[in-house]
Amino acid sequence: MLDVHPPHAAVHTWKDFLIHIATISVGLLIAVGLEQMVEALHHRRQRHQLEDDLHGEDLKNRDTIRRNLELEAQKKWFQLAQSTADAALQEKGVLSFTLPLAPCVPGTVGNLLTRYISPSDAVWTTAKESNLVFLLPVGEARIYARLAHNYELLSGSRDHMAATCERVYAMQIRFAKNSPTTSSEMWTMSAEQAGQLAEAAAAADVAMQGLMLRLRISLGYEEGILRGDRDADSLIRDANQIKAPQ
Repeated sequence: MLDVHPPHAAVHTWKDFLIHIATISVGLLIAVGLEQMVEALHHRRQRHQLEDDLHGEDLKNRDTIRRNLELEAQKKWFQLAQSTADAALQEKGVLSFTLPLAPCVPGTVGNLLTRYISPSDAVWTTAKESNLVFLLPVGEARIYARLAHNYELLSGSRDHMAATCERVYAMQIRFAKNSPTTSSEMWTMSAEQAGQLAEAAAAADVAMQGLMLRLRISLGYEEGILRGDRDADSLIRDANQIKAPQ
């Protein structure tokens, strides 16, 4: 709050008046300049803190995504279930065949040993809700906005994968029993039910492919950000070119 005091002596001439006005103006300019300098320094500290927090979250997300990509190995079960069920359809009557335990746990993606962990965008979300995004350069803010959108799509892919896997798990509970001699389970079902299993396994296989693609795109974003890339368009082009390992 700035206080402007009247002159201690009476102003008798235009010269005295102008000097007084100039003194007040210079004082106001100095005060406003100091206030803006303090605010700029405060914003600078806030920006550095925000960038540090985002960088730390990027590092954790990169490692999380790399672990999640290991779940791609579980595609082999869904492909095996399809081929086994399709082969059983060639037989007549009640069908019986063995399969390893399905890599499905209700409520999540993965199994008891390796589970999917969602990457975090809490820092970016908090920055948006706190109106701190304006502190970032435009290019950097655009990258994080696109990454946040990609994480929304990733969340949908994860939910779809979980839903298709739960369908397979439900069929395992209904039609499979522990095999007394191996770690596999014996499935007993009709030809129609075997066809349903093949369809469920195929749907889970496709859902896993979609989830892995979205994870690779997310990893491309995170690694690009950590390299210091600030071109959102080139990042998304590079991320979309990431292929699954052969």
